[in-house]
Amino acid sequence: MADIGPGEEREIGEGVLMTMHRLQATQPVGDGWHHAQSTEGSFSVELPLPFNDFRVRSQATDNVEMRTHTVGGKTPGLLAWSASCLARRDGKLGPEARAPGPDKIAVKGTPPVAHSRSVDFDDMTCILIVEAQGSDPLPPEADRRRFLHSLQRTGRPAW
Repeated sequence: MADIGPGEEREIGEGVLMTMHRLQATQPVGDGWHHAQSTEGSFSVELPLPFNDFRVRSQATDNVEMRTHTVGGKTPGLLAWSASCLARRDGKLGPEARAPGPDKIAVKGTPPVAHSRSVDFDDMTCILIVEAQGSDPLPPEADRRRFLHSLQRTGRPAW
């Protein structure tokens, strides 16, 4: 990802295109955390580190364009924070036009290595994840809760 510059779109797999909006962006909120507003995804979260902001687009199995908008970052010890919202061009949550489900909180691993939250809106699904992928442990519960519950909807995703 680091070799894709801001504003550049590049194929990262067959039929999968990535556009980098910002690298290592900052928008301090005063206590070491940052307000991470997605450039095109119409959502924001709070993150405790500078963040990348990008979009991935591809075709669903029913040939509808899908876009995943992501803001997130990693510490040097690979503690990963990410918020991704997935939207289909037709505004459905899937080819079967399912209705939004309830918020879900999940914990992965014993001992836990990741905490996640998924939120369905009428026209997109968002997944927030904090995951210990390396030497850094999971953050304290207060930090996990702050991040997982900071999701704000700010409009409709850009097409």
